Formats: sequence, structure tokens, C-alpha cells
Amino acid sequence: MAAPTLLLISVLLIMALPFIPALREWLRPSDVAPLPVRRNEINKLRYFADSFRHTVASMLTIDLQKLQRIQTDRTVSINGKLHVVHQRLDDDIGNGYLPATLKVLQQKNGIVIFLHRARLRPGSHSQADLFAAADLLVGAGASLRACSAQGVITLGADTVVHRWIDAPCIRVGRNAAIDGRITALKEIHFSGGSRFVRAGAPAMHFGDASAAAAAAPLTPSPRMRYLLDDGAQQSTALSQYGDYVVRGAYRILPDTTVFGNIKTYGELHLGERSCIAGSLVCNKDIVLASGCSVLGPVISQNDIVIGPGCRIGTPEAATTMICRKLSIAAGCTVHGVITTHDGATVALEEKSHAS
Repeated sequence: MAAPTLLLISVLLIMALPFIPALREWLRPSDVAPLPVRRNEINKLRYFADSFRHTVASMLTIDLQKLQRIQTDRTVSINGKLHVVHQRLDDDIGNGYLPATLKVLQQKNGIVIFLHRARLRPGSHSQADLFAAADLLVGAGASLRACSAQGVITLGADTVVHRWIDAPCIRVGRNAAIDGRITALKEIHFSGGSRFVRAGAPAMHFGDASAAAAAAPLTPSPRMRYLLDDGAQQSTALSQYGDYVVRGAYRILPDTTVFGNIKTYGELHLGERSCIAGSLVCNKDIVLASGCSVLGPVISQNDIVIGPGCRIGTPEAATTMICRKLSIAAGCTVHGVITTHDGATVALEEKSHAS
């Protein structure tokens, strides 16, 4: 009996060996410090763009204005990862960039700086991180890894940005796809069929938003709080004051103004030209009919569908939208940040056919 007992003990000891370090750390922790992540930094929407610009500034030994005054068409490699393009392109992009420039654009994990107005040929593919000291025009069907500009970025139709894009102003062409973040200091113009995951700017226009609804007014405080059961119907009053918590689905009638917040456990539907001077929070889908305006955050644990001519937030007070999937019609304007889990799609503009 001694041999089987020794064999069993040996097997148990061998099986326990991998757990000894974890057990020792659990009994006497040697490192209980939090991860070295600076608060409110990594979650900033423009974090990657700001870090990229800081990297470019720290790598250059000569400022951009001095480099722009150098009269040459060369592409200068400052080190193995940083390349500066001096070449100016005429209005006719037929000749394009020199072979040396096209080569560095294909370099993975490299940084390419365009000192003058930059253009990327339609259908081209760039694997480097791009920085334009002026405007950047991307041809139709091109793909980028990441890019930043000090001027206006114009993305042609069917372009793809795999990581992030940032500029003071960005124009996104039809059916363009932003797989990561798109941010702007001033405004972003999305065309029909374009897609993104996260976006942020003081003003984001989807299609022609010149006829978007007026901004929602400020809500007075303090306010009454109302708790409604499942199946509750909204009153017929066109102006309502208070915060509403609904234990089920809820529907706002057309042309109604609610001075307060709404939270529902079921689906939330806003009728045409509804105005919410507060926030919308919902456990399920949120649907906004045409011409609606919302002052505060719009948050759904599921999907959000926004009809044409809606406005979220105000120019003076940016807000946020959070959902699983977003579908937004042409003619809308959003002020602030949009965060989705499965992506946002801009609906194609409907064309009226004259008889």
C-alpha cells in the first residue's frame, strides 16, 4: 500500500505546483498598487490624436514653419520612423508623389509629415500614421491607418480609416467607414452611408442639416418627479414639467415639450417635433421621429434610431449619446460625443422624384 500512497501524494504535489505562486501572492500580497493609468486621460476621445501630435512635436528638431520655407521636392527621412514630405502637388494630381514618398507611405508604424497641402490618390493604401500641416484630401476608395491635420480633411467616397482621424474640420464622403474614432475641434460633416464607431465635435452635421430642429430650451428646477407604471399614457398637455420614470414602454405625442428628464424600462418613442428639455435614458430602444430636439444626454442600453431634422444638444452645451447601435437620418445635427458599441450608420438621403 505504500507505493500507491506515495504515487498519489506525488501526483497531488505536481498538480499543486502551478498554484503555489498565486496562493503565496494571495496570502501575502506584494503588489497592490493600481494600474498606472492617468484618470480622465485614456478615456478622452481625442487622446490618441493629442498623443500623436505630442510625439511629432518631440521628434522634430526644426519647427514646421521653417521646414515649409525650404524649397525642395524631396522626402527627408529624419530617422527610420519619421519622414517629412516637402513636395507640393499641383491641382492636377496625375503625377502624384515621388516614388520615395509612396514607399514611406507603405511603411508600417512610420510617421509621414506633409508640409504642404496633401493629396492621396484614389484607391491608394497608406500604412503609416499621417500628419498634414495644411489640408488633406483623400481620394475615393483609399484606406488610411490614422491621420491628423492642421487644416481640413476631406475623405472621398468609400474611403476607410482603420484607427482614428482628427482635424479642425472633417468632411466624410458617401459610404466612408471610420473603424475607430473621428474627432474635430470645430465640426464634422457626414455624408449618407458613412459609418463610424465613436465621434466627437462641437457640431456634427449629417447630410444637409440646415433645416434641423431648433435647440431644446433649458429646463427649470426644482422639478416634480413622477413614477408611472407599465402601459401609462402621456397626458394630452403639449407642455409638461417634471422628471418621468416609466416602468415600461412610453410614447411622447407629437409637438410635445417636456421640461425634464425621461427614463423608461421599455422602449421610448418620441413623436414628430417633440422637444425634451432634459435627458433620455432607456433600457431598450429609443426612437426619435422627424424634427425632434433633446437638450441632454441620450442613453440606451440597446439601439437608437433618429429621424430626419433632429438636433441633440446645443452649441453652447455639448452632450453625449451612448448606445449599442445608432441609425441617424440625414438632416440631423449632434453637438458633443457619440459612443456606440456596434457602430453608427448615416442613412442615405431620400431623393424626391418629380412627377
